[in-house]
Amino acid sequence: MKTASSESFPLTALRLRFRCAAESHIQLGGLRAGSNLRGALVNVMRRATCAGDPSDPAHLAVCPVCWLVAANDHPGQERRGYVITPVLTEDPKGFFRVFEGLEPGEMFDFHITLFGEAAHYLPYFVLAVPETGRTGLGPGRGRFALRTIHAEHPLNGDWTVLAEGENVVRPPVQNVTHADIQQKAKTFADGLGSGAARLRLDFMTPLRIILEERLLKSPDFGAIFNHILRRLDELAVQYAGGAERPLEERQRLWDLANRVRLVESQTRWADVRSGSSRSGQPTWVSGLVGPAWYSAPVEVWRELLPWLLWGEIAQVGKDTAKGNGVFKVQRTEERCQGSSP
Repeated sequence: MKTASSESFPLTALRLRFRCAAESHIQLGGLRAGSNLRGALVNVMRRATCAGDPSDPAHLAVCPVCWLVAANDHPGQERRGYVITPVLTEDPKGFFRVFEGLEPGEMFDFHITLFGEAAHYLPYFVLAVPETGRTGLGPGRGRFALRTIHAEHPLNGDWTVLAEGENVVRPPVQNVTHADIQQKAKTFADGLGSGAARLRLDFMTPLRIILEERLLKSPDFGAIFNHILRRLDELAVQYAGGAERPLEERQRLWDLANRVRLVESQTRWADVRSGSSRSGQPTWVSGLVGPAWYSAPVEVWRELLPWLLWGEIAQVGKDTAKGNGVFKVQRTEERCQGSSP
C-alpha cells in the first residue's frame, strides 16, 4: 500500500460534468438540490441494477450499485466512493450559490466525482442520468434531457465522454492525480506574492462537521482542514490502496493549519432537511454556508493548498454524497498588513 503523504498520495479522481436541458419546470430545492438529485439517481440505479436485498451481506458482496451507494460494511466509518455537486451559479460579486429552480429550455450543469477504483462504475451513472431526466427530479418531478458529459482536468482541459446526439461513451484517458493537484497548487500559490496573504473560502452547500460530538457552527480553519485531511486519507485507503498517513506528517500539516487566522466571516447556519425514500423519515443535513476570509504567511499556504484543492474535489464534512460540503478556494485582491507589495 502507498503511504498518504505529501510526496506520494495515491488517490485519483474522475470529475464528470453533466450538461442538461430542462424540459419542464424543475424545482431543485435550493440547498436540498444535491440531496434531491442523489435520491433520484439512486432510485433509478436500484430499479435498473439492484434486484436483491440491500441488507443481505451476500447481495452486498456482488451488487455494484450497493457497493457504490451503500457502503454498509462499517456504518459511520466508510466513505462513499463518489460525491455530487449540485447546480451552482455565480452572482455579480463573485459569490456562489445553489440554484433554486429551472424553466423549460434552460441549460444547467451538475457534477459527479468518482474516486479511485469507483471510477470503474462510470457506466452506471452514464445510464442513470438520462433515465433520471425522464422520470423526473425534485418536487413535481421536473424532467430534463442529458446533452453531454465531459471529464474535467485541472491542467489538461476537458475530455468529451459523451458528445451531444451520440450514444458512444469515450472513457477518459486521464484521471486527476496528486501530481496534477500539486502543479495547480504551485501556480495558485505563485500568484499570492510573498509575506502574508488572504484567501477566501466560499462554502456553497452546507458544511456539516461534528467536532467532539457538537456541530461546528463557526468556520474555524483548523477544524475544517483537519476534516479535509482525514477525509482524503480515508478515501485513499478505501479506494486507492493507500495506507494511513504518518503521524509526523499529519501533525506537521495540522500545526501549519493552526497558523491560519480567520479574518472575517459572512457564514450563516442553514437548517436543511433531507428526505429518505427507504426509511420514510427526514434527516437533518444542515450546515454552514457563505464566505469566510483567512490570513496566513504565503509559505503556510504553499504547504496547505494541495490539500485544500483536493478538498474542493472531494468536498468536506457529512453528507457529501448528498451534495454537502462544496467549497471553493479564492484568491482575494486584498493584501495583509506587513506583506510585501
